[in-house]
Amino acid sequence: MIKRSLLTVALTLIVAMSSTACSGISSQAAKAEDFKSLFDVDSSDDDRKAKDDDDDREDDDKKDRDDDEEEEEKEDKEDKDDKEDKDDKEDKDDKDNKDDEEDDEDSSGLSEKEIKKKLGDSVDTCKVGIEDAVYELPAKVSEFEKNGWEIDEANSNEFLDAERLGHLILQKGSKYLYLGVENFDDYTIEAADAAVTSIAVQDDFGTEMYLAGGLKSSMKHDEIKDTVEDLDDVFEYDEDSYYNKFTFKGKESQIFIETFTKNDKIHTMELYANITDKSDYEGAPKADIDTDEDADADVDYSAPSKISGVSDFETDGNVYSLGAPVSAFLENGWELEEGVNTDNQISAGKSGGAILVKDDMRVQLHVNNEGNSTISVKNATVESFRTVDNGDFEIIGGVKDGDKVSDVKDALDEQGIDYDEEDNYVSFREDGVYVFIALKDGKTTNVTIDAN
Repeated sequence: MIKRSLLTVALTLIVAMSSTACSGISSQAAKAEDFKSLFDVDSSDDDRKAKDDDDDREDDDKKDRDDDEEEEEKEDKEDKDDKEDKDDKEDKDDKDNKDDEEDDEDSSGLSEKEIKKKLGDSVDTCKVGIEDAVYELPAKVSEFEKNGWEIDEANSNEFLDAERLGHLILQKGSKYLYLGVENFDDYTIEAADAAVTSIAVQDDFGTEMYLAGGLKSSMKHDEIKDTVEDLDDVFEYDEDSYYNKFTFKGKESQIFIETFTKNDKIHTMELYANITDKSDYEGAPKADIDTDEDADADVDYSAPSKISGVSDFETDGNVYSLGAPVSAFLENGWELEEGVNTDNQISAGKSGGAILVKDDMRVQLHVNNEGNSTISVKNATVESFRTVDNGDFEIIGGVKDGDKVSDVKDALDEQGIDYDEEDNYVSFREDGVYVFIALKDGKTTNVTIDAN
């Protein structure tokens, strides 16, 4: 169905004590033998007392033995219970492992008919078919590796900081697969140990992706439209001059499908799993990262005194150029914004992102590490600068925030720069640097300067 819209013993021992009393009779007129008889009587009392004491000790000893036996029986029972629990756990683990192995066996080497049967009719599911296998998100990267997919290390995240999102690109022959991965722990992990929470394909690499309800990535626009119209699940539909967009947002999952307007083929198909209890996916191994916070990046940088080229820019009264280390901004009062948009460290040869804040201003940086070891983000070099919130700027030609579009064009004409103009932006590429100037109500609002 399409809905059109524009867009967690103590054991207490009780010892009974008994006491006995001895009594004696004396008389000054008693005879020796009488005295002896009296003494004999007293000895008899002592014997009884001794016997009573012996009996009491026997009772105490018997009680102690009974208590010891009771304690031993209890310990034996606890040991037996522990062993039974351990055996039960081992049996359960063995069963789970066996089930997982059976699931693995049952979820790969499948025909298209078998895949469709496993996926079902309701698209509000986290199951997805890729080539001849079925996966369920959140998944482990190892599940894909078992089926022959390999991580394209050059184009994938190596590490994920605490509670960060990232991506992995998998390759199998000439085919590619895009995985969105997430770290649910409060420490850095390797991206390969993160939970796979989204999966996508693009048309250019021919990877077949199947979704519930009969959807697949080899379909064209009209086939997709006819298919979703027959579903009970409601899709929203939108279109612009480049893409037609089908969107489903359910309780368990979200689906995004884009087709090219020019040829009706699928550009992107993506499935995203809605995670409700993140604690189920915590506990990934902590990454072993050797990062020297005090190490300097291998950067030969001097701040320019004025704007003299397309890669130079001014913000908050200071001039910078692309290639500056992030620390150059920090020295001028900017601070790194903590959170999902700022990387703590950048692996050797990798890129990352950082958000800087100062007062009510906010800028976004794309940074790079050209060195041979992992470095702190503050020592990475800036490849792209973009103002986001209330960021004042000035670039080549004296173009500033708040300028009229006519003044922007005049300034660029004076610099001999060819530019493209649309209703909401002016852009140009000069000396290998791309500049995008956002417009609102005929005036400049934000700028992006990118060396890529």
